[in-house]
Amino acid sequence: MMKHKTSLLVSTLLLTQFSAANAAQPDAETLVGNVYGGLHGAYLEADSDRLNTSSFNRAGGYGAELGYRLSAPVELRLSYSRFEAELKRGSNIQGINKYGLDALFFPTEKNLYLLGGLNALDFNTDTEAALNVGLGYRQYFTDQFAGYVEGKGSYQFDGNYADAIAQVGIVYFFDTNEKVVPVKPQPVAYVAPVAIDTDKDGVVDGKDQCASTPMNDKVDEVGCTIFEKERLSYRLLVNFDNNKAVVKSEYYSELAKVSAFLKQYPHVNITVDGYTSAVGKASYNQKLSQKRADAITGLLTSEYGIDASRLTAIGHGETNLLDSSNTAEASKMNRRIEINIEETRKVAVER
Repeated sequence: MMKHKTSLLVSTLLLTQFSAANAAQPDAETLVGNVYGGLHGAYLEADSDRLNTSSFNRAGGYGAELGYRLSAPVELRLSYSRFEAELKRGSNIQGINKYGLDALFFPTEKNLYLLGGLNALDFNTDTEAALNVGLGYRQYFTDQFAGYVEGKGSYQFDGNYADAIAQVGIVYFFDTNEKVVPVKPQPVAYVAPVAIDTDKDGVVDGKDQCASTPMNDKVDEVGCTIFEKERLSYRLLVNFDNNKAVVKSEYYSELAKVSAFLKQYPHVNITVDGYTSAVGKASYNQKLSQKRADAITGLLTSEYGIDASRLTAIGHGETNLLDSSNTAEASKMNRRIEINIEETRKVAVER
């Protein structure tokens, strides 16, 4: 009978401990295409029949791994482990090298995963091929750094041995996705006019088609006042919980005010701008801010009957922070929604 109780108990306790943690889980899509490296410790409890042939029944070890996130639910992983066995008297086995190629499947694209793959166990001059399957749990401490625990069974074809392995490790994702670096516009040098400008609007008299424009008005290339649609900005008192895009019912009264305004002025369209705090990965924050903006437009459409064609949702991520200090209060303030309402009346643009 196989003696695997100790190994299975260790795996169960470690999985329970990791499941109790509550760190933020990054969006699986942000991990696709990224490479990660890791270190681990392992414990192997051997098939009881090995005592008769390989002179050991358990071993502890350590190792390293290299992985690649192939898609949101699938990873590939290469690993190496070095085990030191508790040897039976008279045995000349010095250690065990294990090489593995595994596929990890995350059914919910979150923490829990299934694994399966092929291993090679190297007993000095003797090498055994093995098939292993198991279950693991990964807990993220940041968007790129995580710990994991897994338990698996390993079946060696040569000798029909069934071993159990418990493994605990840490991994770090290297962000290899290409980032677009914004190009800063170059300032245009101002060239002072050399001819007479009677109304001091920056356009010389020879080109000025609107003489005596007010001093405070901004003018176009022919000296006439520039008009634009008046743009009123209403900042809703809508805050979100960390890493959430759910609008709380306590803010529905604010949305009702916006809805009443839109029904009173049916020609007005609005833009819903979503923002996040600076905590977390920028690409993830961009997606989260879009979800928050979509949540607002969805409520205005489904609950208050506003035509979706009048609403535009834009996520701005962690840009335009209201408070850049690294405090919980600042993060709460930055997790916000702003709604900009456009009026159609013309207003002179000031210089």
